[in-house]
Amino acid sequence: MTKVENFISARVEQANISCKTLLVTFFGDVISIHGGWIWLGSLITSLSALGYSERLVRTSVFRLVEDDWLKVKKIGRKSYYSLTQNAENHNKKAARRIYASSKLSSSDEWLIVIPSFVAEEKIEPFKRQIRWLGFSTIASSVYAHPSFDKNSLDEMLREMDLFGEVIVFSASTLDNQSSLALKKLVFQKWNLKKLQNKYEQLITDYKPILDSIAKEQKMDYHYSFLLRLLVIHEYRRVLLNDHELSQDMLPNDWSGIKANQLITDLYAVLEKPSSIYISDSLESMDGFLPKCSEIYKTRFK
Repeated sequence: MTKVENFISARVEQANISCKTLLVTFFGDVISIHGGWIWLGSLITSLSALGYSERLVRTSVFRLVEDDWLKVKKIGRKSYYSLTQNAENHNKKAARRIYASSKLSSSDEWLIVIPSFVAEEKIEPFKRQIRWLGFSTIASSVYAHPSFDKNSLDEMLREMDLFGEVIVFSASTLDNQSSLALKKLVFQKWNLKKLQNKYEQLITDYKPILDSIAKEQKMDYHYSFLLRLLVIHEYRRVLLNDHELSQDMLPNDWSGIKANQLITDLYAVLEKPSSIYISDSLESMDGFLPKCSEIYKTRFK
């Protein structure tokens, strides 16, 4: 096996990646843009090289169905799976962050959200959803996000039926002293040092892999596909903790920019070989998966 293939084979255990969460990435990164459905047998076969057993894949898929993340269609003795509407809605919002370019905002505007009238049974789902959008607390029950595109927030509030129960307004600091104090607050309260370390670890782990790929004449299609899944999955895990601060609010040596460029470069290198594996090896009820939709061309652009 090559150095890259060895890395891929061992990565699931090294990075403690569960089968269930990797399946979420599988459907979000691949199936959502390749026809929407996949045969269970294809999931089992494609993930076996990562050390996931057939039983584990079946159990993980079943749990995602229970969680209203996947839906199933049975044809004869075969089962096919697709994202539910709820999962599709979440995936669209997540994709805007995962596949964004590394360009940092220079705006000093903040979006503030206060869930003043959210019912108790909805407050935990609200917290999970708004956290994934990149919002974090700056005070008790006060969520803030710099330079945020309000479309994703509106979609979330509509899906959760929270219009009229949440206060949303924009704000900015009035002077330079306040801006400096706000920068100090978010650096400490949002633990940017820990986030910086996670980005640096991602670079440490995957930069040598990109370099190794550049030296190899040809990479195995299956392993190219698995590497694409792994790198997007791990990048996604770090992004969950990223607050998407503007350039003025970040340290000068912010590693998030370098990490985004690394992922962009890796994704571009893996595009062709991984796509060949998808179209030649993964099946739905209509045969092998179709070519990707046009939205694929907008990723990391």
